[in-house]
Parts: sequence; C-alpha cells; structure tokens
Amino acid sequence: MSLFFPLETHLKFRLHLAAAATALFLVACGGGDPAITSVKVMGDSLADSGTFGLKFTVQGTAATGSGSTPIWPELVAHGVGVDGPCAFYRFTGTSFNTSTGCTNYAIGGGRINNASNAQDPRSITLQLQQAAQVHGSYKSTDLLLIDGGGNDAADLAGAYLGATSEAGLLAYRNLLTTVLTAVQVDTLLGLANGTALAGGAYMQALADRFFDNIKASALDKGASKVVVLNMPDITLTPRFGAVLGAIAQTAGAAQAQQAQALFRQWIAAFNTQLAARSAGNDKVAVVDFYAALSDQVSRPAAYGLSNVTATACPVTGVGSDGLPSYTFATCTATSLSANPPAGVSGGANWWKSYLFSDSFHPTPYGHELLANAVSAAVRARNWN
Repeated sequence: MSLFFPLETHLKFRLHLAAAATALFLVACGGGDPAITSVKVMGDSLADSGTFGLKFTVQGTAATGSGSTPIWPELVAHGVGVDGPCAFYRFTGTSFNTSTGCTNYAIGGGRINNASNAQDPRSITLQLQQAAQVHGSYKSTDLLLIDGGGNDAADLAGAYLGATSEAGLLAYRNLLTTVLTAVQVDTLLGLANGTALAGGAYMQALADRFFDNIKASALDKGASKVVVLNMPDITLTPRFGAVLGAIAQTAGAAQAQQAQALFRQWIAAFNTQLAARSAGNDKVAVVDFYAALSDQVSRPAAYGLSNVTATACPVTGVGSDGLPSYTFATCTATSLSANPPAGVSGGANWWKSYLFSDSFHPTPYGHELLANAVSAAVRARNWN
C-alpha cells in the first residue's frame, strides 16, 4: 500500500504551487525540456470531462470547463503542470461530434468490450484507435491515462445473476462469446459450476484484449508514459451494496456473500492478467485502484472520509433495474451544502468527506484520492 496514502486537504493548491515552482525553476535555469507537455485520456465515466455536458460527480459552479469539478485526470494534469484535457467527444442527443484540440477521449458508459456496438465511441478500444489516428504517433512528452473495466464487470455480474432461466442463460452465453470463442464457452458451461468458471475466463481474456489494444494503439505508436488503472472492487459501491442486499433478502446472507466473493474472484482474474501482461514494461504503470479503493473503504478515517457507503447525491428515482437513480445535473455543491441530510453532522461541508457521489462514482474528494494514487505512480517512474 506504499503508493496509496491519504490526500491532504490542500492538495489542489499544493499541486498548482508545485507546478508554478517548477516553471520558475526552469526559467531561472535558462529553460529545459519539460517531462510532460500533454495528457491524453481514454476510458469511461470515471475519466469523462464533459462528453454529455457534465461530469459524473458533484457539479461545481459550472458543469464543464472553468468552475467545474476537477476529476482525477485533470488533477493529474495540473500536477505535472499542464492544462486538464477537454472532452474530445460531445454528445448531441443522438450522436457524437468531435472537438479539435481536445484530448480526453473518455466517455461515460465506456467499456473495454462494448458488445452492443463496437463502432460506438463508448468502446475504449475505439477511443484508443481514434486517439492514435488523430495524433499519428505519440511523443515522449505525452502522458496517457487509461481506465476501464468497471462497466464490463457490472455487465458480466448482471448477466450472471440473470442466468437462472433459459433465456437468461442464453443472454449470459451470448455475452461470454463476445470475448471467448463459442467452443470455450460451451466447454466451460458444461462443467460443474461452469457459469462461475466462465465468468473468470471471460475477465482474464478481457484483460488480454485491453492490453492488446493499449499495445497496438498506444505503445506501438510511440507512447512511452502510459498509466493504466486496474479494475476496482465494484462490490464496494453503493450500487452493488443494493444488489447484494437484495440477494441477501431473497436468498439469504450466505448467498450474497458467495456472490460477492465470486465477483471479486473475477475482478482479481482481470487484474492479475493485466499485471502479468504489463510486468517489466517500463512504458506502462498499472495503478492498483483495487487496493486503493478497498483500503479507503476499510480504513476511512485514515483518509479523512466520513462515509464510504452512502451517496452524497440524493436519490431522484428508480431505474429500470429497480435500483435507485440519480441526476448529476442537479447534484451540485451548492445544493448539497444547502441541504444536509437529517442527522448528518459537518454543516455545509458534510458531503465533502463522502467517498461516493451517486451509487457508482466518486465525489470530488474521491477523485482527489485517485489522482493522488496516479500522481504517485507517475512520480515513481520519474515521468513528471
């Protein structure tokens, strides 16, 4: 856990101060080539800086740009002295336009395996390819920040839980065959406990696909500073807390515990394979997001966290999956500060020490904690 330590309250101020000090040092010494001049981002909602006109966290005084909540790629960029990258894709309501000069390709809903439409830019594979096409080749001063896998894990878990009927099992098989071969899937499903085993094989193969695409569209294009987040334990999110709670209510606590253990095994299969594929590669730094989030949830006080199970944003409805839904557009810093929940202490700042904004995404402070872990990895490689 040496890379993951509590973020100090004034991190953003200190990062800006450090960047300013570095700039002054370079001027005083007569110049010099900066280690990083540009940040490129690929991933999902965790890294999306405004594709849909907002960020997937508590909103600042603006939804995007100046005044908006800084998310982890932007904080990392500021820490190395460059501007936070703006959203390359902009959703019009029906399609995605592109923005020249913007280098954040991440999109909310992004997946490594965007099985429903591989040509949709919510495919992280397509984002990597698009970025490579735009830039041609990467420079030694480019820092790439890549995340993905949380939505893939949620898709797999949902399909597995629905595989109790013939139709549900077919849907599960169909998802599995988008990464594994039909022969592999049918062989696994024919084994005792085959549905569980197939999920692990899927996740391992998904990690291979992820790394293969990073290699083809980034490393083979000259990228020499690539940070990749591994997959966090999504069972620790409020969303999966509700799912596991429902399982416990209908099938018993033991079944819920078994489901959580299985999903964690699948995530471990992905992370182990990703680590193996990147081992010894001095151009790739894998940040252990799984360990970081797990430690924050198990030792919240060490990180200045007051709540790691509830959401800061209020529930605004119920989704088609029967789980609570949230509206980021109306979940603003101003509204939260003006409306603390009954019985919650902390005054207007009550929400600033929460880990989760809605049921699946971090608060601004959660983003700071993640940025701290990523920045530590960058420093450890002497890339900054």
